[in-house]
Amino acid sequence: MDITPIGDPIHHDFFSLAGADIPLDAVVEFSTAVGAITVTPTFVRPHFLFVARLPSSLPPGPATLRVTSASEPPSNPVSLTILAGPAQTVRLLQAGEAKARPYTIAFVANPGIQAAVGSTFTADEILTDRAGYHEIVGHSLRNLFGVTEDLLRTDDIDPRMRIVSIFDPTRPADAANSLAHEVPQSTTMETRRVALGPFLSVFGVTADMVFVIHGSTTHTRASAWFTTDDLALGGTTYTFDGSVRTHGHFPRIPGSAAIPVSLDTSGLTILHEFGHGASDFNNGMVIDLYNDGGDGTGFLINKKFRAAASTPVPADFAIYNGSTIASDRARDGLGYQANWRSYQPAPTDATRPNLMDNYWLASDDPQLCRFDRLTVAWFRDRLDAKLGR
Repeated sequence: MDITPIGDPIHHDFFSLAGADIPLDAVVEFSTAVGAITVTPTFVRPHFLFVARLPSSLPPGPATLRVTSASEPPSNPVSLTILAGPAQTVRLLQAGEAKARPYTIAFVANPGIQAAVGSTFTADEILTDRAGYHEIVGHSLRNLFGVTEDLLRTDDIDPRMRIVSIFDPTRPADAANSLAHEVPQSTTMETRRVALGPFLSVFGVTADMVFVIHGSTTHTRASAWFTTDDLALGGTTYTFDGSVRTHGHFPRIPGSAAIPVSLDTSGLTILHEFGHGASDFNNGMVIDLYNDGGDGTGFLINKKFRAAASTPVPADFAIYNGSTIASDRARDGLGYQANWRSYQPAPTDATRPNLMDNYWLASDDPQLCRFDRLTVAWFRDRLDAKLGR
């Protein structure tokens, strides 16, 4: 285990290590003036160890850190200084590839919320709940990179991604800083997508996908907006049912999701919303499969429509890059509603609901659900195009 700390260890702040061959049972051992103190990480990957909130039980001052494990020899020791605070406004969690624009996922504590009606902005309570924010970020990393669906870690692509957090309690709740908007006549919160890029630029961050964490107690249903790619900056083409489409290498407006701090962490909400947000408004939207909506809304990757609900679901769903992808005629065993015209691609795991469908109806564990075969193939190509820019 070779390890390198990413930033200083600070009380009540994120702390992460880059490394190699880190085992899943790894723990962080700090040798301090009062003796050895062990910290159990929130999430571990072979290249990455993450602590969502460093405990204040670590005495400030010089210390030696190493990663230990019951299954592997200890890592190299690292000398560092533990700081009592303050927690950082912008915290790099993972550096990603060493280039100007690595694929970047950003987590942001939302400063303000726009009311459902009118232009009134109120301060978001998340800025007074840093502990809750850290907990959701930790859950999000586990949900994106640690569940059964391996889209974001296949071929070890996740070390190439940059991950950053922004928590600034000094931001006012105004139009420039409010990143969330209450959807009228609902309990859904959505992102104010046009404000994201300018807000991030204040902190020197450019992102491909932004998770806006908010503290609303009334609008607690998560939602996402698709990316808008900037095709003027180049792209990689693909074919879908004979038509040529393009994965833009860079976003003009990043994909985004509004996530409540009160999120039920037993499900796949973070990865589900990533499925929406990381797709593209113009060259392929990945949309919900738990309803019949979406006809006429644009180019969809994972949903098509029959002429009538009584028409049988076709055997083939689409031809993607020359390969024929079958349809899911049984909707993962959930069955299509009698009045639905929509249908979806063949599942990766036919024993559980599609990850873009109602995964809460899984018979065992919602976190075992997968994307369908077409969505996986399409997203892997899309991520390769963006990671390789």
